[in-house]
Amino acid sequence: MKKIFVALFFGFTIIEMGQSQSLTEDTVMFDLSTPYRAINSFNFYSQSTHFNPTLIKKCAELASNDSSNFPKKLIQLIKGEGIYIDLAQISNNPNYIDSTTQLHIYKLNKNYPLLYLKKVNGNWIFPKESVAYVLQLHDKLFDFGGDILLEIMDSSHANQYFGLTVNQYLASLIFIFMAFIIHKLLSKFIEKSAHRIINKLKVKNISAEEITSLIKPLSFLIIILLLSFVFPILQLPTTLSFYLANSINAAIPLLFTITSFRLIKYIGIYLEMKATQTQNTMDDQLIPIIRKSLRVFVITFGTLAILQSLNISIFPLLTGLSIGGLAFALAAQDTIKNFFGSVMIFIDKPFQIGHWITTDGIDGTVEEVGLRSTRIRTFSNSLVTVPNGKLADATINNHGLRVYRRFYTTLSINYDTPPALIEVFIDGLKEIVNQHPDTNSDHNNIFFNDMGAHSLKIMFYIFFEVPNWSSELKARHEVLMEILKLGNALKVNFAFPTQTLHIPELPTAPLVTSKYPDEHQAKESLSQFLGQKNKD
Repeated sequence: MKKIFVALFFGFTIIEMGQSQSLTEDTVMFDLSTPYRAINSFNFYSQSTHFNPTLIKKCAELASNDSSNFPKKLIQLIKGEGIYIDLAQISNNPNYIDSTTQLHIYKLNKNYPLLYLKKVNGNWIFPKESVAYVLQLHDKLFDFGGDILLEIMDSSHANQYFGLTVNQYLASLIFIFMAFIIHKLLSKFIEKSAHRIINKLKVKNISAEEITSLIKPLSFLIIILLLSFVFPILQLPTTLSFYLANSINAAIPLLFTITSFRLIKYIGIYLEMKATQTQNTMDDQLIPIIRKSLRVFVITFGTLAILQSLNISIFPLLTGLSIGGLAFALAAQDTIKNFFGSVMIFIDKPFQIGHWITTDGIDGTVEEVGLRSTRIRTFSNSLVTVPNGKLADATINNHGLRVYRRFYTTLSINYDTPPALIEVFIDGLKEIVNQHPDTNSDHNNIFFNDMGAHSLKIMFYIFFEVPNWSSELKARHEVLMEILKLGNALKVNFAFPTQTLHIPELPTAPLVTSKYPDEHQAKESLSQFLGQKNKD
C-alpha cells in the first residue's frame, strides 16, 4: 500500500512540475477579455513564483470583505476537490454565449454548475453567485478543524521541491505511516469481532482464510474514507488532486461492492445453518437462489455506483438497457414465464424438496427447484426436467403431503383353518398394528373378508404415519415380518393356489387327528407370542 501512495505522489508531482515549468517560461499578460485569457491570467498570477494578490482579486466580483479571500479559497477548493479545468478547451471568444441560458457565461466544470465566469463590463470574471458558491463549498470541505490544518499546510509562498513543499512531503509520509498502522490495527480488531460474532451465531464452517478475505477490503475501505478527509488538506498539485480524487471516489464504491459481495457468502452460510434446523426443505433450495440474486444485485448496482463516481453518465446506459430489455423480453417470453412460475412455486409451495409428486405422467421425487425449471428423479432413476411455467399451471398430486400412507393387502389362509383360530389370528394382527410406532390405530380395518377359490381371505387395511416413502417401506417390512412370525406361532398356514385330491377313508384306516391347535391352545400361543414380542 505504501508503494502505491509513493508512486502516486512522485509520479504526478513530476507531471505537475513539468506543467508548471511550461506555464512559467513566458510571462502572461493580465487580460480578462475572454474566458480563456481570464482563467489563464488567474492561473498564472496565483502561482507562488508569480503570486500577485492585487491582480487575482480583479478576477472576481467581490461583494464584501468576507469574500476578499475568494481567490485563495478557490485555489484551495480546486486542489482539495480535484476539480479539473481543461485550459485548452476554454473558449477564447470575447462574446461567448451559453447555449442553455443564452447569457454571457462560461461554465468551467459540468459537475459544478455554479462555478462559472460571467461577462461584466467587458471583462470575464467570477460573479457574486459563483463567489458565494465557492465559499460555501470551501467551508463544507474544510469543516471539523480542517481549516486550521489547511493554514498549516498552506504553501502558496513556500519553496517547492519537485512540485511539493516540505510540509506536503512530511504530511504525506506521516499519512502513509498512519495508514499502515491503522490497517494492521483494524485488521486485528475486525478479525476478533468477526470471530466473536461467528462464535455467538454458532457458525462452524467458516475458516480463517475466509474471514481474512472479508477483512482486507473492509479495512482498506476505512482507510480510503480517512484519506478522503485528509487529502484535501494536503493541497497537492492540481493534476495529482484530480486523479487522486477520482481514484478515491471510485475506490469507495468498489471496496464497498467487494465487501458486500464477500459478505453475502457468510450470510448464505448462516441461512443454510438455520435452514437445516427446520423441517421445511424448500428453504434449503431457496437460499442458493437468494444468494445468487443478491450477488447479481450487488455487482449491478456497484458497477453503476463506480461509473457514477467517475462522472460517467449512467442514464444513457440505463436507457439502452431498458430498450434492450424490452427486445430481450419479447424474445425470451418462455424464460420470463418460467421465472414467474418459479416465483409462484416458492410462494404457493405446492411441494418441497424430497416430496413424491405425480404430474402430467411424471412420477418421482423432487430433487431441485431452480429459477427456470424443476428436476424430478423418477423411480427408474432417470432425471426429468420440467419448466416451472408449465409446472405452475399443471395439476400436481403431492404424495409427500399425505397425512397417512395407506397400506392394503389380502392375507390368504387355508380353507381348513378352524374359525376359532381365525378369530385369534385376526386379534393378533390387530395387536401387531396397535403396537407398531408408525401406524395409525384409528383407521385400521382388519377383517375376514372373503372366501376365494383357493383360500380364505383376510382384508388387511392400515395406515402409516411416516414422512417419506423410504420410511413407509421400512414400516411395511416390519409389519409383514411380524405377521409371518405370528402365523408361525399360531401354526396358521398361508394359502397359495393348490389342488387337493380327496380319497374316501377305508374301514381299516386310522382316524386322522386335526393338525391345528384348539381355541384354548391358540390363545395361549398368542399370549406367548405377544409376551415375547414385548420383551424384544
